Amino acid sequence: MRTLRHLSYIGTTIFLASTPFFAGCTGTIADAGEDGGEDGATSGGSTGSGSGTGGEQPDDPKVCIPGIPATSQIPRLLNRQYDNTVRDLLGVTRVGSDKKLPSELLVSDSDGPMTPDAWRIYQDVAAQIAKEVMAGTNKSRFISCDPAASGCLEQTIKTFGRKAFRRPLTDAEVARFQKLGQTTPPGTPDEVAEATLFAFLVSPSFLMLPELTDTPDPSGKGIQLSSHEVAARLSYMLWGSVPDDTLNAAADKDELQTKEQILAQAQRMIDVREKTGPLVTAFHNNWAQMENGNAHWWKMDHDPELYPLYSADAKAVYKAELDAFFEEVAFEGGSFQDLLLSNVAFVNKDNAAIYGLDPSTYGTELTRVELDPNERPGFLTRVGFLSSYSGFNATSPILRGAFISVYLLGVDPGAPLPGAAQMTVDGDFKTQRAYVEELTKPASCSGCHSIINPPGFVMEGYDGIGKLQTVDPRGGAIDASVTTNTIDFGSGNVKEISSPLQLMQEITQIQKSKQLYAQAWISYAFGRAPNANDKCLVDQLDMKLSQSGYSILDLMADLTQAESFRVRVRETL
Repeated sequence: MRTLRHLSYIGTTIFLASTPFFAGCTGTIADAGEDGGEDGATSGGSTGSGSGTGGEQPDDPKVCIPGIPATSQIPRLLNRQYDNTVRDLLGVTRVGSDKKLPSELLVSDSDGPMTPDAWRIYQDVAAQIAKEVMAGTNKSRFISCDPAASGCLEQTIKTFGRKAFRRPLTDAEVARFQKLGQTTPPGTPDEVAEATLFAFLVSPSFLMLPELTDTPDPSGKGIQLSSHEVAARLSYMLWGSVPDDTLNAAADKDELQTKEQILAQAQRMIDVREKTGPLVTAFHNNWAQMENGNAHWWKMDHDPELYPLYSADAKAVYKAELDAFFEEVAFEGGSFQDLLLSNVAFVNKDNAAIYGLDPSTYGTELTRVELDPNERPGFLTRVGFLSSYSGFNATSPILRGAFISVYLLGVDPGAPLPGAAQMTVDGDFKTQRAYVEELTKPASCSGCHSIINPPGFVMEGYDGIGKLQTVDPRGGAIDASVTTNTIDFGSGNVKEISSPLQLMQEITQIQKSKQLYAQAWISYAFGRAPNANDKCLVDQLDMKLSQSGYSILDLMADLTQAESFRVRVRETL
């Protein structure tokens, strides 16, 4: 009996030119067909400083330079995209005896060349997927006819290949896949079918998102993407997965070339909440720094005697609440401002009491509730943030204030002094605020902490796990008011802020906050670092974010209207 690998690799020239694949896929993709491909393609993601029209190198993301950022022609699927793709194509969500996500077996996401280890693991995972599909209930999602029947395999190659490659296969590609059934001695029809599926799953046209057309854009600014390439951009930006039948049909009719055609599809896709919702929550997790290893999310536990309502086992609930919050705000027509002002919360028996609700009326499922809008405005007043940005047995105005200052106000106060985390101060302090004020009073600290402390002090009305408090555990009354000129760094005006609601209202009006949000969306959606070309788009979105009624979903649709969405500039080697 021929093995899966043997059938798939009879003749090294059937599918892959292994040297360029390992070297980072410079040059053409081996299975892209006889007349597709360009010199100078690079592998990896679309990140980079970018280059403007005419060879400019705009590396300052603070200044708008009109142009189209340079991107890779053949970025590799991100691991989350790989999971979604095999799920939507083949119904596969877990593989192996230990039932892991496919991505849990892959190497970490990388913009670099395909390494031998990464390639070996892709093959191992593909072999597991192919075996399980052919032996299980999802077989018909790959092949719906008898593999032994005349024409069955050819039709399967064309129909499945259309979905897997996000474009129709060329005649040459169909012929190469058919060679798997022409070996001597031949495999059984089922073996050939399994080997064919395996070959699709390890093809560069599946593992990559190739953009190989070379038709000049009519404006002369770059290369016009084909409708099939635009369809792939749309589906992987908005759904993190393959195009659906409707999008494929539009691409096949070449109806994804104008801004209006693209917008119509984008709005249709965004409205499919079950597909777009995960993208919305994943982006906001990224924006809120939950994926930042240096951030404090979910790292802190708390003194159970001081905080009897806290349970380390409930961290997953706190995380799930924020995910549900971000999705709900977006799909209920919410705006950037609503992220910081909405009183919507999601509670169950594990977090209800922290919000002052009766936990006996809730089960394990999260239930949507509306809290007091004056007490609980936005995601920064949810248990997930407040408990993550606290100490073991006290609040942390420094951690909370630093998060707000750096990631929402856009000001970097600088690195802390060496050993700052171990610094203490003696005294009879009635509040945590008084303690922190004394701790940060020295001249070597006060410069940075004049920025950090004020927003942190405003959040002192929430204890170490996020419960409302009016009396500090040290015994003194909570004072959450500040007078500062560092909340809005652009104006320099002294502001008196007396509540978290007022603080959140101030943040929603700060231009830098909106710019940071817009830039985060652009970087996440397009997979590239901030650059001067994208700064022009940041400025456009910043203006819209200030308009009444401009929603998060509107912003997502507008991302597809950027010139750089349908036109590319080749990244240089």
